[in-house]
Amino acid sequence: MRQSAAKATFWAAMETGGAQVSSFVFFVVFAHILTPEEFGVYALAMAIVGAVNMMLFQGFGDALIQADQPDESYTSTVFWTNMMLAVGMIAVLQVIAVLGPILFDEPMFQPVTACLSLICIPRAMVSVHSALARRSLDLRVFAIRTISGYVIGGVVGLALALAGWGVWALVASTFVQTIVIVIVMWQASDWRPKWVFSVPAFRDLLGFSKHFMAASIITSSIDDFGSILIGLTLDVTAVGYYALALRVIRSVIIVTMTPLQLVMMPVLSRIANDRAKFGAAYVDMVVIVSTVWVPAVAGLGLVARDLMPMIFGDQWYNAVPVLQAMCFACLTLPLWAFAGQALSALGRPDGFAKIAFQQLGLYCLAFPVAAHFGIVAVGLAWSALSAVMVPITLVALRQSFGLDVRTLILKTARIGLSGAVMVCAVLLAKSLLPVSPWAIAGEVAIGFVTYAVALESVFLPGHLARILTIVRGSIPAFSS
Repeated sequence: MRQSAAKATFWAAMETGGAQVSSFVFFVVFAHILTPEEFGVYALAMAIVGAVNMMLFQGFGDALIQADQPDESYTSTVFWTNMMLAVGMIAVLQVIAVLGPILFDEPMFQPVTACLSLICIPRAMVSVHSALARRSLDLRVFAIRTISGYVIGGVVGLALALAGWGVWALVASTFVQTIVIVIVMWQASDWRPKWVFSVPAFRDLLGFSKHFMAASIITSSIDDFGSILIGLTLDVTAVGYYALALRVIRSVIIVTMTPLQLVMMPVLSRIANDRAKFGAAYVDMVVIVSTVWVPAVAGLGLVARDLMPMIFGDQWYNAVPVLQAMCFACLTLPLWAFAGQALSALGRPDGFAKIAFQQLGLYCLAFPVAAHFGIVAVGLAWSALSAVMVPITLVALRQSFGLDVRTLILKTARIGLSGAVMVCAVLLAKSLLPVSPWAIAGEVAIGFVTYAVALESVFLPGHLARILTIVRGSIPAFSS
């Protein structure tokens, strides 16, 4: 089981890594062609469309992963339920599109949101295929679909941006990417929906999905909540700056956390009856993610002021302090980001929903206040609320399956100390080196080596060697 999980994580990493490289390259080029205002309109529309679409990504599809033996009555019921949800979402988004110009004082919001709402249908068409692939830990198809989608969609969008399409180039790129994903997933799977809708299956699935869906919608759309608040409080240009900072930090999240999020629930579901083994596996997963996440985000905050203008252009300089403010979450985010997967694997999506509603309440209090002080304050609120979520989540996990909080905190603290040593080394290097691409590369290299030596030699001896062994075993070429 460990080997299959490791291989699934490898393919998930291939998907997220390849997708991030390809999408980031296109994103950088788009940033040089389009204006912050055009990016702001697209980001605002996608924040709303994406939040509504979370019902298709989370909920009924994930209920299939957690179910014991889902038969055709379950899979087809999920497919047709999601198709009906998609139609309802389009209707809701059309109403929001009409009201948008009144709320945000931006005339382009209406046509962009109305058009993007149509992606609900193709996304619903792959919800079951994606869930079945995740259930069987067959994540190779995800790598193929995502990378091909980003590349083909990016090429089309870039061609249109160069032709002067503005924000519509981003809209077209999103549509092409979504259609490519549908084609790849349907060709890779033998499953096809039948004209079956089982009311008992629906009720069974609803018992799990209603909590999981509500929690996932909240936790996945909270970041976009900041974009909406900035649009209401400030303007779409400020939304553009926030969206760029959020896009960069999400890239790190996707590369370091998403591969494990994709496999955590199906893997932990298989050992849910052994709470000791379950807890140990959870701690291992979180610590491994923290090992990569902490230096990546701390280092990003250190080099952002020099790196961001070089990559995106001087017109995006105001996004730098927002990104640096969000990087203060370098130590806290992994400690609570996987709680939903763990609780759902235990068949406790209600516990996940409770945490999500607590998170929503905190954000509803903090974000409106922060937005009145500017986009940097929103970034600081984002990091501060991440810290507040740690004790809330750890208490819930300890009550649910006896999480060894002490071990988790101690190991994370040692990783944090290694990160602190890295920060000191990078700051020293920055004081001695001139500002240039080569100097930034040198600072990154110095930070990486310092962190690795501090962690492996002083704070957690043998930890990196163990991770390298796991990674080597996950790569098919080495493990076969």
